[in-house]
Amino acid sequence: MEKWQKLPKWFKDTMQIIVPMAILLILYDLLSPQFTHQPYSLMTFIAFPFQVIVGFGLLGLYNHHKIKIIEKDKAQKAEAARLERIKQEQQERQHEENSQRNRAVKQNRP
Repeated sequence: MEKWQKLPKWFKDTMQIIVPMAILLILYDLLSPQFTHQPYSLMTFIAFPFQVIVGFGLLGLYNHHKIKIIEKDKAQKAEAARLERIKQEQQERQHEENSQRNRAVKQNRP
C-alpha cells in the first residue's frame, strides 16, 4: 500500500478506471458469445490486451493533462491572491500615511 501512495495521482486515477474496465471487458468477451450464439473467436482474445493498452494510454494522457491544468489553475489563483494581498497592504499603508499627514496638518493649524 505504501508503494501505491508514492505513485503519481494521474497513474492512480487511471488504474482505478482501467482495472474495472478490464474486468468488464473480460466478462463481456466471455459472455457475449453465449448470448449471441456465436462461437468464441481467437480475435477476441488477441484484441483484449490491445484494448486495455489503448484504454490505459488514452485515459493516462487525459488524467495527466487534467492534473497539469488543475495545478496551473491553483498556481494562477495563488498568484492572484498574492497580488491582491500586496495591493491591500499598499492601500492600508497609503491610508495610514494620509491619516498621519492629515493629523499633522490639523495640529499645525492655529
